[in-house]
Amino acid sequence: MEDNPGDAKLVRIALSDRSEPRLEVVHAVTLAAALPIALRGDCDVVLLDLSLPDSAGLGGLRDLALAVPRTPILILSGLDDEAMALQAMRHGAQDYLVKGAAVGLARVIRMAIERKVFEAGLAERANFDQLTGLVNRTLFGDRLAHALSRAKRRGERVALLYIDLDGFKAINDTFGHAAGDEVLRLTADRFRAAVRESETIARIGGDEFTILIEALSDAAAAVKAAERILEALRAPLSVAEDEVRVTSSIGIALFPDHARDGDALIRHADAAMFWAKKAGRNNVRLFSDS
Repeated sequence: MEDNPGDAKLVRIALSDRSEPRLEVVHAVTLAAALPIALRGDCDVVLLDLSLPDSAGLGGLRDLALAVPRTPILILSGLDDEAMALQAMRHGAQDYLVKGAAVGLARVIRMAIERKVFEAGLAERANFDQLTGLVNRTLFGDRLAHALSRAKRRGERVALLYIDLDGFKAINDTFGHAAGDEVLRLTADRFRAAVRESETIARIGGDEFTILIEALSDAAAAVKAAERILEALRAPLSVAEDEVRVTSSIGIALFPDHARDGDALIRHADAAMFWAKKAGRNNVRLFSDS
């Protein structure tokens, strides 16, 4: 992303003598023109000038880092400014290079890509459950906080579904812990297929799961979403050579109807789940403070 034709030509020259791997350069002169290219998902790295016609300073970098969080971004700047370099790194850049002094640009690009892959692996382990691949408790808490913040600004409703598998301990005791792990993985797959793309599903520990639904119309829509989860588990799971039947009890709490913050919303959904268990399991209960 470079509006100076001379500087763009120098980048092409710097990368043209590398035969393996072959590097293809796609040039855009504005952030608006570059974003659709970057969003296609086939760019391995972005080289960004901080002084574009429609973006000056770190604003463009912030927008780009949010739009393509998995793509490494290298700053190519005409200014040898250490303070600006540090700010750029804090806003999502992998490196800060001064134009004309970027010796071995192809190598720098390769290292940036490798670092980004490594960072993505660390983030995966930190934010996702290793057994099921679902969002973990930490990332779910972050997404819940952001969802409630958006809901407060927009005057919208948010639902939290708290799910507990019925009789999971008996599955472990009967078939063994390896089979229990497989049940959790298969159950997570069923849940993923049952939720919409905009809904966040997490495993928060053991056989407990949560689902976050934003911009909800009413409580009936949350109950309908919970019923999709019950239906997803209707067919038995194939574990090794056995068929295992699993059901779940689901509690629902709504913001702002039942709680004004994330902790209270989780507690109330958990309480509603307990009532679902008491009512005979394999059903749904909406929280009530009466």
